[in-house]
Amino acid sequence: MTTDQRVLGLDIGGANIKLASDDGSYVQTKPFPMWSRHQELATVVEGMIGEYIAHCKSKHAYAVIDAIAVTMTGELADCFSSKQSGVIAICTAVQTAAGDRFPIYFYGTDGSWRTATQASQNWHTLAASNWHAMANLCGQLVPDNTHLLIDIGSTSTDIIPLVDGEVATDSLDDLTRLQSGQLVYCGVERTPICSLVSEFNLDNTHTPVARELFATTLDVFLLSGDVAEQPHNTSTADGKPATRQDAQRRMARMICQCPELLTDLELQQLVQQSRQAVFDLLTVATQKVLAELNSQPDSIIAVGQATFLITELAGDIPVIHLSDLWPGINQQVSRVGPALAVAALLQQELATSP
Repeated sequence: MTTDQRVLGLDIGGANIKLASDDGSYVQTKPFPMWSRHQELATVVEGMIGEYIAHCKSKHAYAVIDAIAVTMTGELADCFSSKQSGVIAICTAVQTAAGDRFPIYFYGTDGSWRTATQASQNWHTLAASNWHAMANLCGQLVPDNTHLLIDIGSTSTDIIPLVDGEVATDSLDDLTRLQSGQLVYCGVERTPICSLVSEFNLDNTHTPVARELFATTLDVFLLSGDVAEQPHNTSTADGKPATRQDAQRRMARMICQCPELLTDLELQQLVQQSRQAVFDLLTVATQKVLAELNSQPDSIIAVGQATFLITELAGDIPVIHLSDLWPGINQQVSRVGPALAVAALLQQELATSP
């Protein structure tokens, strides 16, 4: 039996928890609505680590975990009274899940590592740190010239400039990142349609939307064909499966209608105009970030769940994927990019430490 010696990376968000080994050979994603299940976080994380160990055993390998690297965005969930309390709660939960079996390190936006006991004094650097980890790793993979990292996730989008291998921004927290255009709170699954569109143009008739959480961007990209059906995924506006049939019903509700009463053309118009609204929002932010650079980037690095949109956003700028920069890695690993990033970065840190 072989020994599988790894650093594991955890990206703990407000809607999903992602885990990856430092070489990308193992990845795992679990839906986790932090706002309603935060008290279960330690149990869920412990279970995910257990699944990794079981996976190794199934491959006839001993799972030796050197350490666990953690990054987060889940501290913003409204179950916490503040970001500080959210960071501390997440750090405590992960430490509880790991026990004394292996050391835990938390990544900060200053590129440094901290322990759970240091969280309360350093919460501001640990909060919303996953984008920096991803950018830091990509900077190592493309150490020369200027590049733009775009990571489109389920909830939000990161647009980060990289110059000569460095994360080239002074915007390190959520507020300044929103203001600079480097954080766009729009993703391809959880964003409510009513936050993107005020009215639809249906057969040249202006039709105001129902300002209710009836449908999200997941429904748009299901119906546009950009995203495959996910029958087991019920993290939708109505709790029904992420199928095209159910997505039609959710989209129809945006104009207080039933899908049976919509023509194919009207449904198509709802989808196309919603998709365009997402694209336009991301285009404005991308152009804002590009305007701050001295020259056009040599490439756009596409990471996350919607590389199809990044290709459209790029225009004539070459697009490269994480799998292009890391030979042998599965392209699907980019969907858990920050988890992979903290695992790889901590592995480097431990390897070079005296």
